[in-house]
Amino acid sequence: MTASPGAAAEATGRGGGRRIALAAAGVTLAALALLVRGPGVSRDEAEAMAAAGRQAGVLLSAPAHPLRAAADADAAFGGPRPHPPLAETALGLVHASLAKAGLDLVAWRLGAVLFAAALSFVLALLGHDLGGAGLAVLAPLAFWLAPRHLHQGLLATPDLAEAAAWIATFLAWRRALLAASRRLQLRWIAAAAIAFGAAAAIRSDGWAILPLLAVHAGAVRLRTRRAIPALPAMAVVGPLVVLAAWPWLLRAPLARAPAAFFPLAAPAAWPFLGEVVRNGPLGPLYPLAVTALTLPAALLAAAAGGLVHAVVRLGGALRGGEASLEDELLLLLGALGPLGLAAAGLAPFAPGLRPWLPAMPFLALLAGRALLAAARTTWPARARPLAGALALLTLYPALRATIHHFPHGASAWNEIAGGAPGAASLGLARQDGGEAAAAVLAALAAHAPRGARVFWGAVAPGAVELYRREGRLRADLADAAGPEEADLAVVAVEGRPRELEARVWTAFRTARPVAGAYLDEVPLAHVYARPGAWR
Repeated sequence: MTASPGAAAEATGRGGGRRIALAAAGVTLAALALLVRGPGVSRDEAEAMAAAGRQAGVLLSAPAHPLRAAADADAAFGGPRPHPPLAETALGLVHASLAKAGLDLVAWRLGAVLFAAALSFVLALLGHDLGGAGLAVLAPLAFWLAPRHLHQGLLATPDLAEAAAWIATFLAWRRALLAASRRLQLRWIAAAAIAFGAAAAIRSDGWAILPLLAVHAGAVRLRTRRAIPALPAMAVVGPLVVLAAWPWLLRAPLARAPAAFFPLAAPAAWPFLGEVVRNGPLGPLYPLAVTALTLPAALLAAAAGGLVHAVVRLGGALRGGEASLEDELLLLLGALGPLGLAAAGLAPFAPGLRPWLPAMPFLALLAGRALLAAARTTWPARARPLAGALALLTLYPALRATIHHFPHGASAWNEIAGGAPGAASLGLARQDGGEAAAAVLAALAAHAPRGARVFWGAVAPGAVELYRREGRLRADLADAAGPEEADLAVVAVEGRPRELEARVWTAFRTARPVAGAYLDEVPLAHVYARPGAWR
């Protein structure tokens, strides 16, 4: 049977989108692989590495010692704070496969880089579906040319994998909705169900994709009278994927299911809920405020314009205009859904914008689409060069900010916040969890006396051990439990109050650091020494 001209054109367009997506994934993979050693290791990343190592160890030992692996699985995949493990397990397996080559930190983070490449691939595909080649190129650039997004793409934590799973689910959902044949529809329904299951198996807020897409399905049903078969498939397959990825659930699935499917039941959510309660009416605005103070200002303006543009187009579609109600509603649900979950305390607690990171690829899509629409509206005859100029004006300042903040991307605050100095004066966090201490390791290696005892303060013990294994920290330097018994102290300055630093000042009888790491003259980490303990 001969394919119709429309189907042939669609296949040609999809092929072009696939080539752009592969190029975006390849560039992301190469660029991030070159940068993985830059950022230090935060407490959350060290905790994720430890969990990933335990999980990978259980899986790799299962063929030889199945009974022992079964006994160890409960602790490895559960622990004091049980949470969906799929991304951590994948990171652990990648690390185990590369560790024999003498890699350690690089091996951990290459798994995260693979997630980043996958996100670029899917984001470019969806961009091409929505706006052609221009949006397929702009959307990944708009996402990665933000200091905190680039930083997150280098860390062995589950958050970027969750963002990739969200965008993959929405892409597959849309393609299933628009599929030209029953066979193609079934393929994309299966893809949507598996991607949704992966999102729920990576972070406990992944379950929220289902009610968000149920809203979309209801709107489509009211408008077109069509049934949406992807929704029941996702409801069935998703929990099965979670069960397959999380052996901890199998021992007592009914008792343990709340930790998998209801974030409020997981202890990891409680600190954020407490913060929302303490902040009163400002609590729900926290995600919007952090986003407004961290995205580079030009990107923020483009994303805000993209949101307004989508709302206007949605209104036009409701009045019978040419815009696609399905597409506008899908983009708004993808962008606003994770922000709403974080505002309600339903996303796992984490520093920075990580709780609502899945919203950021959608905001990048909206930003890129708004730039293209502005060019077409302003000068239809020269829309392409004008779009290029607008993209350059938007992306170049973001690129400069990203280069300027590397490797301290978690310390990046934008022009509205006044940069690092303005954020420090406002008492905002200067880093996510002690990672800036990596910047003083060279000074410590050069000047610490042999056998000196070092107090690491808020730096994760797992991070210290990793630095030691990698040779960035001298093997003769011992760890001290407190500043009172230490010769040297490394203090990661996280914000106010600086109680830990004051404790070091009291113990060492000096408030003058001997070395430090700074961003725009704002201290991120200090080294203090007792008299005679610094060469």
